[in-house]
Amino acid sequence: MAETNNKDIYQALKQRVLNGKYNIKMRLPTEESLIEEFKVSRYAVRKAIKQLSDEGLVYSVKGKGVVVLEHTPQSQEINLSLKEIDGLQTLNKSQDVHRTTLIADFKQIIVDKKISNQTSFAIGIPVYAIKRVRHINNKNAVLDINYFNAQLVPGITPEIAKQSIYDYIHHELKMKIAVVKRQLRIEHAQQIDYENLNLGINNCVGNMVSFAFNDDGKQFEYTESHFIPDNFIFNQLLKF
Repeated sequence: MAETNNKDIYQALKQRVLNGKYNIKMRLPTEESLIEEFKVSRYAVRKAIKQLSDEGLVYSVKGKGVVVLEHTPQSQEINLSLKEIDGLQTLNKSQDVHRTTLIADFKQIIVDKKISNQTSFAIGIPVYAIKRVRHINNKNAVLDINYFNAQLVPGITPEIAKQSIYDYIHHELKMKIAVVKRQLRIEHAQQIDYENLNLGINNCVGNMVSFAFNDDGKQFEYTESHFIPDNFIFNQLLKF
């Protein structure tokens, strides 16, 4: 069997996803269909799909096939998956770390153009808009600015937000979290940061931006985690 270059298969499928030929209401064609279309081996098809998955464009779901994730210019810039990220850890190496969560704001709103541009959520859908301050060892160290799609993640309360929204999603809603795309930024501190964080002499914040998707490929969360830059480290494990 004459092998088409793996990159050619990947590029062809990627363009179809980005151009909307395969939208979130569809799945990628079966492996058999792609093998027949491109005249390639199963290995070549799987390698191309894996590359799409690594870029956060698709997600393989047992019993459903390969799901196409929602994508927008904002979310497509971010290509790190949850499996590749350990996340933020406090620089304090002591085991005795006291953490509490304070709810600074909690409301349900309708997405307007400004919020849509920020979060990638469609205009007109209801979302929970939540601000949570992570108080660590007597210091307001992290400000989480959360938006959760209220249609996909219903029933969030301030009490749930104070504990763990992800535990609620897992155990109460029984929803499968497929992919989280994250991007780490360093930004000038804004008024909201000075009001909620103990920045001290810092005039900038770290910002971990996250887009989360369920196994139907639908975005259910947008979060910005603003943190004091000299109190945290970012760990990432790379395997070759």
